[in-house]
Amino acid sequence: MKTLLQSPPVRECAATACSFNDKGCHAPAITVASTGDAASCATFVESSVSGGIAEVTGSVGACARSECVYNTNLACTAESITVGPGATASDCLTYQPA
Repeated sequence: MKTLLQSPPVRECAATACSFNDKGCHAPAITVASTGDAASCATFVESSVSGGIAEVTGSVGACARSECVYNTNLACTAESITVGPGATASDCLTYQPA
């Protein structure tokens, strides 16, 4: 069984308006949602309040894009992911349709 520590890390996040992004993602686990054609980060919170845990590098907790080549049973199997502007302010840029 894998643990959260073995979940793919958010290698880079360019969603600078997100409260979890302070020179990197500090959300304990993000969710990649299925919003239309976008593989958006559902954990994105636009706020002036700093979120997350400073000592933690964010990882992928769940992914609703079941048609992604890196998705197995709604879990991400990529080595790491990149989040940034796409169809929304915070898309999983690693997403690849099968």
